[in-house]
Amino acid sequence: MKKFLRKHWPLVAMGFLLVTVMAFLFQAGKEPLKQAVPQDKESEQGIRLKDIHYVQDDPAQKVKWVLDASEAKLSKDQQIVTFVNFHVALQPENRPAVTVQGKEGEFDKSTGRLLLQGDILGETEDGYRFTTEQAVYNHKQGCLETDRAVKISGASFSIEGKGLFLDVGKEKLRVLSKVTTLLHGEPPIL
Repeated sequence: MKKFLRKHWPLVAMGFLLVTVMAFLFQAGKEPLKQAVPQDKESEQGIRLKDIHYVQDDPAQKVKWVLDASEAKLSKDQQIVTFVNFHVALQPENRPAVTVQGKEGEFDKSTGRLLLQGDILGETEDGYRFTTEQAVYNHKQGCLETDRAVKISGASFSIEGKGLFLDVGKEKLRVLSKVTTLLHGEPPIL
């Protein structure tokens, strides 16, 4: 064996070199591993914004709405906006505005659907208030609705029930089921 190596060592070295180069080329042909850099992760998740002010005032719709939130995230495809600690003002033409605030929400640009969640408190310009845990505002229809428990109060009454339908543009409100109404003040004279 020693005789063979002394005589043919250049061929053995070239064979070893050829195997090493082939192994390197084989590894290089595979897709390289990506190491996620913080900026890459941010772009995969979408864009994060702080203290946002978003106005949706489509002239084809009769209700304009304005969103203020402490933080928002725009999805990678820019169709979904999620936000936290929000205040939404629904402003119909020639009608009192409705303001809604809560903990978190999501706006789907393709459907015009605004999902609002977490200790929802709503108030109209003419002094009526409502509370619920979750509500959905459909921009195309101009309606705010929920199927959760809801409380509504005014100067002389309070209503509790399950489910709410509020047509913001027409100023029509409907509590859907299990309605209890309490009138405040002096009893009516019959």
